[in-house]
Amino acid sequence: MSVVFRCALCALASLGCASRATAPPAAPAAARARGPEHVVLPRTVVTQNDASSINELYDRAAAELNTGSPARAAAEFDRVFALDPDGELAPDALFQAAVAHEQAGDREAALSRFEQLARRFPAHPLGRDALVRTVRLLAFLERWKRAAEVSDLLLARGRDLRPFESVVAHSGKALGLLTSGELEAATFHIEKGRNVIDGHGLDQAGRVARDLAQLYFALGEVRRIRAERIRFQPVPENFPAVLEQRCQLLLDAQSAYSDTMRAYDAHWSAMAGYRVGELYQKLHADLMVVPPPKGADSEPRKQLFEGAMRLRYSILLRKALSMMEHTLAMAERTSERSSWVLRAQEAKAKIDRAIMAEDRAIDRLPYTREQLQAALDDLAAKATSKSSAK
Repeated sequence: MSVVFRCALCALASLGCASRATAPPAAPAAARARGPEHVVLPRTVVTQNDASSINELYDRAAAELNTGSPARAAAEFDRVFALDPDGELAPDALFQAAVAHEQAGDREAALSRFEQLARRFPAHPLGRDALVRTVRLLAFLERWKRAAEVSDLLLARGRDLRPFESVVAHSGKALGLLTSGELEAATFHIEKGRNVIDGHGLDQAGRVARDLAQLYFALGEVRRIRAERIRFQPVPENFPAVLEQRCQLLLDAQSAYSDTMRAYDAHWSAMAGYRVGELYQKLHADLMVVPPPKGADSEPRKQLFEGAMRLRYSILLRKALSMMEHTLAMAERTSERSSWVLRAQEAKAKIDRAIMAEDRAIDRLPYTREQLQAALDDLAAKATSKSSAK
C-alpha cells in the first residue's frame, strides 16, 4: 500500500467516518490489452475497517447465501446494489437480494426487489425471471389484482415464455379476473394454461410442480363459483336434476383443489383444503332452507320431511368437518400459519356446532332415525321407479 493511500486511510479513521472510493467500471478486454495505461481497477468501497471491491462484496454475499445464512446474505446483496446501483453487478445483486429475502421469510422485501429489478432492468435476462417471481409472490400474498397486472407484462412476451412461465402468467391473470367476477375471461386463461400443461407433459402422476398449484386453485375457484350460483330458492321444478348439477360441479371443484394439494405446498394446500370443506358446508346450508313439498300438507308430514332432509344431508356436514380437520392437521405438521388456517379453525368450530344442532333437531322429532331412513328409502324407490317409467 502506498504511503499516500495509507495516510488517507488513517485520516478517515481519525475522523471516525466512512467514505467510498470509486473507479470507472471495468473496461472491455480489448481495451485492457492495449497496455497498462488502459487498465481500469474494479470499483472499491473504503470504510473505517475495510477496503473491498464490489466484486469482493458480491462474493461475500454469495458465500453467505450458499452457507445457509439468507438474512445476512440479503443485507450484503442490498449493500452491493446500494453502493453501485448502475454497475455491472447491480441486476444480479438485486435479484439475489430478493431471493435471499424470500428464503429468510421476508416476502415483502423480496417482492419489492423483484419489482424494482423488472422496472430498472427490463431488457436484462433477469428481468423476465423477476416478473415471474413477482407473480408468484403476489399470488401467494393474495394480491390478485396486482398479480393480473404483472401477468399482462409477462403475457406480452408471447412465444418468448417458457412453459412454466406461461402457466404462472395465465394463472396469475385468471386469479385477478376472478376477483372482479370475470368468470369467462378467467376460464379462458385457465384453459390456456392447461393447454400448456398438456402440451408439454408437465403434469405426470404423483407430485406436481408448485407453479401448477396456482393454476389448479384458479380452476377450483371457477368451478366453486359456478356451483354456488346454483340455488334452490325458489325450488326449481326439476329439483333433482338441478341438485345433481350442483353436486357434479362440487366434485369437479374438489378434483381441482385436490390437484392443487399435489404440489405439497402448505400454503396452497391450506387454501384448497379450506375451500373443499366450505363447498360441503355451503351445500348443506342451501339445502336446509328448501321448503316442504306440497304433499307435506300436515304437521306430521312436514316433520317427516324435515327429519328426512336433516338425516340425509347431515353427511355433508361430516364431510366438511373431515376436510377442515385434515387441513388443520396438515397445517400443524408443516407449521403453516396463514389466514386460511385461521379460517379453517373457525369453520371447524362452526361445523361442530351445526352437527350437534342437527342431532338435537332430529331427536326432538316424533320419529326415530330408523323411521326417517325408511322414509328416505321409500322416496328413493319412487324416484327410481319414476325415472324407469320415462
